[in-house]
Amino acid sequence: MGANEGEWHSFAVEEVARLLQTDVDRGLKGVEVPELQKKFGPNELKGQKGVNPWKVLLGQFTNGLTVILVLAAVVSYAVQDYAEGGVLAFVIIFNAAVGFVQEYRAEKTMDALRRMASPTAKVIRDGGLDRISSPGVVPGDIIVLEVGDVVPADCRLIEVLNLEVDEAMLTGESLPVAKSVEPIKEDQASLGDRLNMVYSSTTLTKGRARGIAVATGMKTEIGKITKSISETASNSTPMQRRLNQMAYVLFGISLLLAVIVFAVNKFKFKTTIILYAVSLSIAVIPEGLIAVITIVMALGVRRMATQRALVRKLVALESLQAVTNICSDKTGTLTQGKMTVTSIWLSGKDQLSVSGDGWNTTGQIYLRDQVLDNSDLLSDIRFRLLVECSALCNTANIVEASEGKVWGDPTEIALQVFAYKFQMGKPTFKKTKEQLTEFPFSSAVKRMSMLCRDVGRDEFEIYTKGAENVLRVCDRVIENGSEVQIVSKKDFMQTVEAQIQIMAKQGLRVLVVAYRKETESGMGKPVMKWAREDVERSLVFLGLLGIRDTPRPESKRAVDQCYQAGIIVHMLTGDHQDTALAIAKEVGIIRPPPNRAEESVVPLFNPVMTAQEFDALSEEEIDDLAELPLVIARCTPATKVRMIEALHRRKKFAAMTGDGVNDAPSLKKADVGIAMGAGSDVAKQSSEIVLTDNNFATIVMAVSEGRRIFSNIRKFVLHLISTNVGEVIVLIIGLAFKDRSGLSVFPLAPVQILYMNMLTSTPPAMALGVEAASKEVMKVPPHTKGLFGKELLADMMAYGIIMGGLILTDWVLVIYAFGDGNLGLECNSAENLAECNTVFRARSTILIAFTWMMLLHAYNCRHVRFSLFTKDGGGASKIFSNKLLVVSVFVGAMLPIPPVYIPTLNTEIFKQETISWEWGIVIVSVVAFFICSEVYKFCKRKIMSSHPI
Repeated sequence: MGANEGEWHSFAVEEVARLLQTDVDRGLKGVEVPELQKKFGPNELKGQKGVNPWKVLLGQFTNGLTVILVLAAVVSYAVQDYAEGGVLAFVIIFNAAVGFVQEYRAEKTMDALRRMASPTAKVIRDGGLDRISSPGVVPGDIIVLEVGDVVPADCRLIEVLNLEVDEAMLTGESLPVAKSVEPIKEDQASLGDRLNMVYSSTTLTKGRARGIAVATGMKTEIGKITKSISETASNSTPMQRRLNQMAYVLFGISLLLAVIVFAVNKFKFKTTIILYAVSLSIAVIPEGLIAVITIVMALGVRRMATQRALVRKLVALESLQAVTNICSDKTGTLTQGKMTVTSIWLSGKDQLSVSGDGWNTTGQIYLRDQVLDNSDLLSDIRFRLLVECSALCNTANIVEASEGKVWGDPTEIALQVFAYKFQMGKPTFKKTKEQLTEFPFSSAVKRMSMLCRDVGRDEFEIYTKGAENVLRVCDRVIENGSEVQIVSKKDFMQTVEAQIQIMAKQGLRVLVVAYRKETESGMGKPVMKWAREDVERSLVFLGLLGIRDTPRPESKRAVDQCYQAGIIVHMLTGDHQDTALAIAKEVGIIRPPPNRAEESVVPLFNPVMTAQEFDALSEEEIDDLAELPLVIARCTPATKVRMIEALHRRKKFAAMTGDGVNDAPSLKKADVGIAMGAGSDVAKQSSEIVLTDNNFATIVMAVSEGRRIFSNIRKFVLHLISTNVGEVIVLIIGLAFKDRSGLSVFPLAPVQILYMNMLTSTPPAMALGVEAASKEVMKVPPHTKGLFGKELLADMMAYGIIMGGLILTDWVLVIYAFGDGNLGLECNSAENLAECNTVFRARSTILIAFTWMMLLHAYNCRHVRFSLFTKDGGGASKIFSNKLLVVSVFVGAMLPIPPVYIPTLNTEIFKQETISWEWGIVIVSVVAFFICSEVYKFCKRKIMSSHPI
């Protein structure tokens, strides 16, 4: 039993029934079902058991920096340094809490998939119709389907009647798909082209059918999606990986420095020496970094939520700024998801354009760029009848289009909205026209007709619309206001079919519109006996209507901004190639490469491919393409995943947008998955970001916000690490200064180190984290090399060396140049105050000087290259723009002063003394720091031409 997976559409009904050992009329035998259920299992999706809160919580402690902070806290408590240990514990707990709250909000992906499954199914077994629970369906069951049913399993159709199925959530097709039973012999036909198949969890919008269940549970197409989602591993972002690497390097350095402290002091394990070693080791680790990153990202999440972008995972903010390629669905993402009449063609006239997007019932008619008067248009009897047909040969109803209060088939709604634009909607005909009989759309004849009566008269109007075959039942046209016989049917057909092809290449779904007047006497029988073949003949051709799902007004601007920011947009859609190509050109996806005139001499690549063409290529052939296609039509879930993988092999950072179940695997595989709020729960669960307004333009805002956050993270990372480098330089070189006993005299006491770190790390870093975006933020290429680039590492070392050198100079000046050069005895404790006066005064000097340098260095970090005294570098005009930075610097600069002058607190706790003339050294050294910083930035500007954000 069985066939090659995915080939059921290519077999005749009889062959499918033979392979599955079933009877198309009587179905399976009841005695066979238990064995089949045992063999194939229940018809349900196997998913994860849900989100485990303990697992999420544990995940907050698995990054390298947090692990190092935990070890540092343990060591602090072990040596009874409770203050430092308490600070570290607070940072660890706070970060874990924020991360846990953000990530635990995720819904259960597999539960959402299960809820989509049909609860019951109608099957034929032993010749009788039974309603059973959907999990009881097995391959070989004959499934009976009616309008409104959710398909319980993948089925090969064996009988259809006017069947249309909504497959948008699986294929991305914007319109319901008409189905048939004939075998599809095309090799590797995509899901959207398998017209004799219906798939689990899709919905019948019209007609009824019977089919043979060919796949159940995890073997269905939606089951394959489920499996691909569960098997896709979550990858860490570049910043996460670099932070982890940094943590391990810093941990190694901290251990080495601790050993150096003990070695210099001849491995005498005094309490003061142990505390200094621990303080030095912790000074290497920026304990505030992970907390500040978490808080800044959480604030970014809040900011983005107000702009209709919900972030499910904090790390997505960092990933957004690195995005180089966006793979977007078309329907409902770049387009409005609402069918609209956009073009009209009347025989012998030029093609007209119709304005007004979506369900907007106001609009104008254009001939090229010229607006035409509605009254003039309606004076043409062909145009007026065409509008009448749109309103009356229609089953849709519009209550209040502006509020979305419409119902009916998407095409019917589009035609009704078109009629409303001329104040000729269906309600306007209530007193003049009476709808008598509807001849519904049939996949066999591919047309629909409505028979209407003129109120108070014995005349009838027949309005017909449909595909090209409507032309076959037309024998007249209207010329100069009168009906005339078609002279040459061949020429007529060629002319109209050529126009249909032109409109189809514009991405339009083309409807042929026709009508005729009739009387009972002319028909020769009463109206109630008129059959379809009586009505749909000898019609008068009126014209063509072009309908499509129009792009969102913001989409082109959003795509333009993406290209300006160095981001390439790809469209991956289930629609046909002509439709996809037309939309791609209109929104600007297909365009010459920006700022690359030399591309004109390079052989052009094919910007548009079908999924069948793309999937037929091997990975090597895809990698050999000059450029990946900008548009892939008739796209399948597997194609979208292959596209993401191809981008990854080219070292690109890919984002995927979408709303259907068919988008879930690629959303999960992408570096950033962006789901639409109106989409399926499965897509949302597979994504990192959800757009509540379903607007592609919101992605541009999200990328801009991601770039702002990443730029700010670089700023405060530079601030934190460079100050730590300066601190380590001072504390290590300071070990060279020894008293009479041969023990080192510490430049800063352990309590001073802790106090200084509390004032200078988190507050200014937090302020830098909320800096406004640079005006260049969306005018530079994506930053794909992670957080720690060569320039950032050079800046950390340069500023650290400048600070460390100046502080050591202050230490030497106070003790040797202006002091007595006496390093005293046991000055690391408060046991010999008289002899340690000079050392204590030097400590007060460098504590204040170091604190002020670190705090004011935050202004240096606002821009890594521009001068502090220029507008772009955050000069005088912007010095107070970041109020949090002003407050943190001012308050932080004041707080080290009281401990210098409060008796007992200064000598007993901080191991320092009051100062007077030393304030001159403090001020001069701070000014010198800014001068050295400006010289360093000047040299960078001379060497580096571009300016980062």
